This record gives sequence, structure tokens and C-alpha cells, in this order.
Amino acid sequence: MTGRTHMAVGAAAALLAAPLAARLTGAQVTGVAPVLQALLGGMVGGMLPDTDVATSTGSKELRRAWAALAVLVACGLAYDHLHGSDLVVGVASHFSYEQIAGAAVLVATCAVGRASGHRGFSHSIPALVFATFGMWMLCKPLAAAFGVGYLSHLVLDVLNKKGIRLLWPMRANARLGLFESGGVADWLLFIAGIVTCAIVAAARLDALPAWIAGLPAAVRGALPW
Repeated sequence: MTGRTHMAVGAAAALLAAPLAARLTGAQVTGVAPVLQALLGGMVGGMLPDTDVATSTGSKELRRAWAALAVLVACGLAYDHLHGSDLVVGVASHFSYEQIAGAAVLVATCAVGRASGHRGFSHSIPALVFATFGMWMLCKPLAAAFGVGYLSHLVLDVLNKKGIRLLWPMRANARLGLFESGGVADWLLFIAGIVTCAIVAAARLDALPAWIAGLPAAVRGALPW
């Protein structure tokens, strides 16, 4: 599937799975912060597996993130040098060893994925576990949504005609061959993801259209959001 579809479906899946995660962690589901965390975590998790190929949306966004980080650090160091301050050190001191280790796990997951080739390690269950654990150490509020988004990527690619090495390092490909990247199904899944995100986010923010809000309580209770 294309990068836009993986991000849209990842975000939608994270929003829909948020109530289950809330039962396990006690986190909030409604409100601006939980909705944004689900959207961001789901989108990042949905696109991260494709960092194993240089031309993917995930790789392009990751390169932009690294470039932005490098510029920020360079500007910070230049400011410190000119003003005799310790801005960069001060910012870095706010990151714990656990967060630094989490970032290292995520970087290592992406690196091994790139080394193993497209639809290799990064598209496997071991990578899902490692990446989600890394995100949990780096930023706990995003971890559940990230894991759900990552899982949605694997599910979509299993439906694809090319398949993935789900049980890497085993060479067997897991595939159902139902869809093709860039085809009609890809577009339909993208649209379904966007629509689901809009409806569920509106429900969590108490901004549903009047005709939905006016449904009987029993009907609203049966809806997935």
C-alpha cells in the first residue's frame, strides 16, 4: 500500500483501539491531547515499517526529521558559542537515559530493516515488538497508538500481492494477494481511513454532527467510537 494509505489507516486504527488501550493503562480517551496522541502515534507507526526503502514516504519523512534536528542542533551550538550559554546541554539534560535508549532501539530497528531489504525485518512481528518497546521508552503516551499503527501496516501488507516476511528471519512470505499498491482498493482504504479519523475524532471531541448526536443512546452506544 502507499504511504498515505498506511498513515490514514494507522491513525484510524489507533483511534478505534484507544478505548482498549485505556482499559489497560487507565489513560484518557476523550479530549484534545488523547486524540492528537492517537493520530500522531498511529500515523508514525503506520509509516515507519517502510523506512526500509529509500523512496518511501516513511524514509522521506525520516530524512526530513533528521535534517531538521541537525539544523536545530547546529543553531543551538552556534547560539551557545556566541553567547557563552549552554542551551543545547540544557535541552539534552531533559532527556532521560530511558528515552535515549528508546530512541536508539527505534533507530536500530530502522537500520536493521534497511539492511534486510524491503518487506524484510521491518515488516515482521519481531520488529513490531522492538519498535513499540522503543517508543514506550521514548514517549509512553504515544506507544499504544504507535504499536497499533505499526500492526495495521503489517496487516495491510499481508493483504497485498507481494506479501511480507512476517516471521523474519524465516523466508516464508505471508500474503493473501487481495490488493495491489496504488490500485482502487488502496484509494478506498485511504478514504475509509480519513473518514474514520474524522468521525471518531469528532466523537471524542464532542463535535459530532447533529444527526449523529441525535441518534438514540442505544444506537450511539453500539458505534465503534
